[in-house]
Amino acid sequence: MSRFYISPRAQSDLSSILEYLAREAGIWVARDYREQIRSFYQLLRDHPEIGAPRPALGRDIRIIVVRPYLVIYQRSGNTTTVLRVLHGRRKLAGVMLKGA
Repeated sequence: MSRFYISPRAQSDLSSILEYLAREAGIWVARDYREQIRSFYQLLRDHPEIGAPRPALGRDIRIIVVRPYLVIYQRSGNTTTVLRVLHGRRKLAGVMLKGA
C-alpha cells in the first residue's frame, strides 16, 4: 500500500495561501481552492505518477498545477510526500534549495 504525507512546510504554504485568498478574494474563493487542493491530494494518493518530473529540483521531484498554484511533491518508492504548495510565479529552484 502506498503512503502519503503532507510536509509541515506544505501545510504552512497552504494555510498562508488560504488566509491570503480569504482576505483578498473572499471566503468562498478560499474554500473553493481548499477543496481543489484536497481533491488533488486524493487524486495524487491514487495516481502518484501524474505530475511532471522536475529532476532539476531534486531527485524524484514532480510538479502538478492547481492554477495558479504548483504542488511540488516527491515520489520515492511507495511513498509520496507533498513538499510545497507555491504560486506558479515563484522561482522554484531557489525555493527548493532553501530546505523545502
